[in-house]
Amino acid sequence: MRKVSESEYLNYVPWAKANTANKVYPCSIAEGFQSGDIYVNEEADVETVLFWHYCGFAYISGTVSEIILQEMVNSVCHQDKRRMLLITDSDFAVRFFRKKGEEIGSRIEYEYAGHIISTNTNIDIRKIDSNNINTITGRIIPSFSWKETEFLENGYGYAAFEHELYCGTAFSAAVSSEEIDIGVEVNPDYRGRGIAAALVRKMCVESVLQGKKPVWAHAETNTGSMHTAIRCGFIRKKVNSAIGIKKAE
Repeated sequence: MRKVSESEYLNYVPWAKANTANKVYPCSIAEGFQSGDIYVNEEADVETVLFWHYCGFAYISGTVSEIILQEMVNSVCHQDKRRMLLITDSDFAVRFFRKKGEEIGSRIEYEYAGHIISTNTNIDIRKIDSNNINTITGRIIPSFSWKETEFLENGYGYAAFEHELYCGTAFSAAVSSEEIDIGVEVNPDYRGRGIAAALVRKMCVESVLQGKKPVWAHAETNTGSMHTAIRCGFIRKKVNSAIGIKKAE
């Protein structure tokens, strides 16, 4: 597969929007909001585009074939040290990687029902900016899916504080011209107090004001994220497979 130059990325926006598993992450790359790579197979009888996001999520648009999947393992994965987690609704890809013994899980995708929940918390919620971004710690935080300068320019989010102690964050994990994927994480010491819901409410309000649709996704095993999504007005849309691709030795 050929690695596409960034000057060509806009040519692949239609391919990103046509992805059947997810649109916001492929579009975030093709539309130039977030870092990531695009690979294309240009054989005459096969058309395939691979979107590999900065966070490691990968999506295939077009034809899914054994040749393409094998090349992802043998070649593409070695062009960068970051992980590759293929998120797909392709049964063919699942069968291919299951035979190889790869770890396969499920990823639940949600859409927003459009109503804003009410929340009640005395936590101080602030918009993330250059003054507080480095106080945010954890795993699902802006640095998960953004380079810092890109996030401050193209992303947004909110951080919660109590007596100047950081409590949690909700942010745009992926941004496209049409959608915002919301990432959220609360410090374990502050969970169970409605902080996640309050942060997500701010994100939903901001997303709607921007004219973009909030979306949500999580690993099937993450029941905490599931409960937050449902409480905050998200409706389960579909289930994708999430395949952790090991780099070939």
